[in-house]
Amino acid sequence: MKSFLLILVLAILSTTCLDRINFDVGRTATFPITVDGYISDEPGPYKVEITKAFDIQSTYSLRTPISVKRLTISDNQGASEVLSEVSHGVYQTNPQGIRGTVGHVYTLKIDLLDGREYKSSPDTLLPPGKVDSIYFEYREVPTDTTSFYGFDVFFNASTGIKNNYQFLWKFTGTYKVDTNPELYDTLCVEARCPKPLACSGYVADSVGNLRKKTPCQCCTCWIDFFNTAPIVSDNSFVVAGQLQKVFANFVPINQWTFMYQVHTEVKQLSLSRQAFDFWKAVKKQGEAVTSLFQPLTGKFPSNFVQTNGPATPIEGLFFATSVSRHTRYITRYDMPNQIVIPPQNLPYKNTCKLLFPYSNTQKPSYWID
Repeated sequence: MKSFLLILVLAILSTTCLDRINFDVGRTATFPITVDGYISDEPGPYKVEITKAFDIQSTYSLRTPISVKRLTISDNQGASEVLSEVSHGVYQTNPQGIRGTVGHVYTLKIDLLDGREYKSSPDTLLPPGKVDSIYFEYREVPTDTTSFYGFDVFFNASTGIKNNYQFLWKFTGTYKVDTNPELYDTLCVEARCPKPLACSGYVADSVGNLRKKTPCQCCTCWIDFFNTAPIVSDNSFVVAGQLQKVFANFVPINQWTFMYQVHTEVKQLSLSRQAFDFWKAVKKQGEAVTSLFQPLTGKFPSNFVQTNGPATPIEGLFFATSVSRHTRYITRYDMPNQIVIPPQNLPYKNTCKLLFPYSNTQKPSYWID
């Protein structure tokens, strides 16, 4: 069976976010596994996800989380930690446990319940370099009937090691929205009656009048969105030893994104050669989808070797990285004309958490109103 596209689900995210990856590994007598995780020089905890992999004709889920006997991160200086299972197939270090250090070399050892054992190739944690600046350019995008507007976000970066340009970048945008769960309604005999959600803090009397009783817990959300494909360093970015005008993402202008403002963050992750080759292959796989002449192979470099048990494929990557971050807000005042923002007078009559994925009612620590 021909392969399907490896999917990168970025979140980016904090250092504990996972990029969810699907692999097509063909038919095997014993189902192979996929691994997804890394350790960084930012504070933990760090997470590693272990799943079974199935071909696309299987009657089972394409990716099924599995529990393992033991999962251990160790370095070349004698430090090690056994991860704890925090949810099915997801393992995590102690927040005060092992932490990545530049120059140290890290491995992940996997002991499965059926006796199979795997170990990742040693991966050196290299300096992060630096995201020097973020900037954006306003753009009109014409369509057949109208136009929509937004901002192209770019960044400039520098390296931590001379002549080392092996990096992965992750973009995370965040915006704030207000909704009206107190206006949640239901059909009546002749009209629509308000039936406030309990989390709105409102109650309705017998004739439908609303009264606020407690603070709303689901009116305001902060929504995250990410780059949909990996951003991997390329020599075309390099100018006089600097990485310049790297495209991060497009931020659309719509009713929700600029209800207030958009917080943008770019993270720069250092990569060893083996990690760089992996993410480069992921990027090429994604680009192949739009090509009529480049077949999908579904094969990606893996840095795991099997050390015990019946030979069974393993896919994925565990790597060590250091991180540099840079942030910037885009506001309504950065637009040449705020008239391009669609009207924001159409209330959403439900909890804000249902409006978009990656919604959170908890105000981010970095958010400035």
